[in-house]
Amino acid sequence: MFDDIHVVVDSVSSILDTDLKNDPRIDILRLVTRHGDLEWRDGDKSEEELFAMVEKTGVLPKTSQPAIGEMIELLTKLTDAGKKVIMIMCDSTLSGTYATACMAAKEVNRARKSNDVRVVDSKTCSVPILGVVKCVLEEIEKGTTIDAVEALANDCVDRTETYFTVDTLEYLHKGGRIGKIGVLFGNIFGIRPIIHTDEKGTLEVADKCRSRKKSLKRILELCCACAPIEEIFVAHGAAQEDADYLLNYMKEQFPGVPFMQTKIGSVLASHLGPGVIGCFVRRRKV
Repeated sequence: MFDDIHVVVDSVSSILDTDLKNDPRIDILRLVTRHGDLEWRDGDKSEEELFAMVEKTGVLPKTSQPAIGEMIELLTKLTDAGKKVIMIMCDSTLSGTYATACMAAKEVNRARKSNDVRVVDSKTCSVPILGVVKCVLEEIEKGTTIDAVEALANDCVDRTETYFTVDTLEYLHKGGRIGKIGVLFGNIFGIRPIIHTDEKGTLEVADKCRSRKKSLKRILELCCACAPIEEIFVAHGAAQEDADYLLNYMKEQFPGVPFMQTKIGSVLASHLGPGVIGCFVRRRKV
């Protein structure tokens, strides 16, 4: 017997920059950005608007996850309608949204025996989460169970590789993620870290390069080494030209492989700054 399954994602998935935002099978939990007296939901302001505010004031924005009450209200509405729910959330080491979603799911599942909400840690951020979502939707369309969908989502997560770099270390420094000496050294010598997420979703430095050009080239080398590749993803914060370069190169190397490109949204932009760019791949099963 097939289950009636609904998908929930958070806005860090970059879904607001795609047509998937209008899919009736999906609900979106939008995170919040605050800058001074201004507060907005992810998607209501562009990355460029955010960067202009920081440039003008020198003040870094704050971000927050959706409230647990908001999650419980949404999940209750869906389960009351007879839906089983799979939540695919941003990397749990980057955001507390996953942990809050787990608490909300536990509360809703406890409310009624037939309620069934599952939460998946994507162990990544931005557009590769949508790669998982697309696979899940295809499986749902065929007719399936919540157990099968959860297993598929976790399999996609396990085969997804994340690589990104930043163009400025100031946002990481102001956010407390790098010290003054590190940012000074990086700025003087042009050092840019290439960040990778390991199998637990923890951030690690995969390499360090001494120029933007070299960092982009190294990201491409790392992604190409993941072949055979099932799908390609590129996301950026105000770095369209570099994003096009990465995507076009990957398309040339892997003709016929599906791809997606998006912006990162104001929440991720608040922590990573202008020029951040990532290339992500999902490895094909062999």
